[in-house]
Amino acid sequence: MLLGSHAPVGRIRLVLFLLLLSLSLIPQRSFAFFQRRLGQQYSAKIALEGDIPLPNTPLITISGQTLLQSLCRVDQVFGNGTVVYEVRFRPDYGDNDSCEVTIQLSGYRRTQVTLHDKAVIVLKRMGDHEGSSVSAISIQAPKEARKAFEKGAAELSKQKWAAAQKDLENAVSIYPAYAQAWADLAEALTQQGKEQDAREALDHAVKADPRYLKSYVKLARLDLSQSRYEDALTVTSAALKLNPVEFPAIYFYDAIANVNLKRFDDAEKSARRATELDVDHEFPRAEHLLAALLAGKGDNKGALEHYEKYLQLSPDANDAPAVKAKIQALQNTATSQK
Repeated sequence: MLLGSHAPVGRIRLVLFLLLLSLSLIPQRSFAFFQRRLGQQYSAKIALEGDIPLPNTPLITISGQTLLQSLCRVDQVFGNGTVVYEVRFRPDYGDNDSCEVTIQLSGYRRTQVTLHDKAVIVLKRMGDHEGSSVSAISIQAPKEARKAFEKGAAELSKQKWAAAQKDLENAVSIYPAYAQAWADLAEALTQQGKEQDAREALDHAVKADPRYLKSYVKLARLDLSQSRYEDALTVTSAALKLNPVEFPAIYFYDAIANVNLKRFDDAEKSARRATELDVDHEFPRAEHLLAALLAGKGDNKGALEHYEKYLQLSPDANDAPAVKAKIQALQNTATSQK
């Protein structure tokens, strides 16, 4: 009876002994493999468009994560933008360096992206962005002008318009051909209501580098805000010759100018191109404009499609009730014609 009561304990001890013995026979490299699979570190880099230093450390959070898939974590973010992250569990993908994250930095667009080892993630500013092309003339700016520009750009991201104006004026005084600094100076001036000064700054930007598209975006928008439709069309027409596929704003502003000048076919063409290129959905109003143009020519099916897309992108827009009414009217018309 006494032996029987201790038999289970004896078996447990035997099992534990055999388990430890088997583990001791596993080669050391196998442990390294398991450790690597559960905790491999990688690094990526966060940069700002315009190649300016980060004003502060961005907030990075894991996104798209489930229990058995895409488990990773961000270990450290350095001041120079280097991100060290760890892939902790990838049963289905083997050696995989991907980690889905959301990056947030004041003054820049919230970005959802997948990190990969040695990848460089470029954050775009709120508002007008630089595009992938760089002003070759601006790259030649001397060190002191570059330093003043970077300081001004940082102030812009913090919406400190007067301080940004001072630094950017310093940059262009050192290097008058600094198209990038002229364009940003125009932004600082516009935000302070100094529109004439902003226009002069943009004229300097275009003259300094006629291929720097950001200047055209700002100048066309300024013309439209002042109902200078012919001038806006002159600006957008010049920009369109540069094939600005990264700048749907140019096509959108071209469409608005053409509508106001009663050139509806040209407006439709540009509005449609704007909706096709606007992959980040920065200009949902382009969908609204295209819908109105199509409705005006009797293309109710096309109008319905783009009004619905507009509501999908801007469900809380002030004119949402009016757009819903238009959709209902178009649907009623379609039903009555069956």
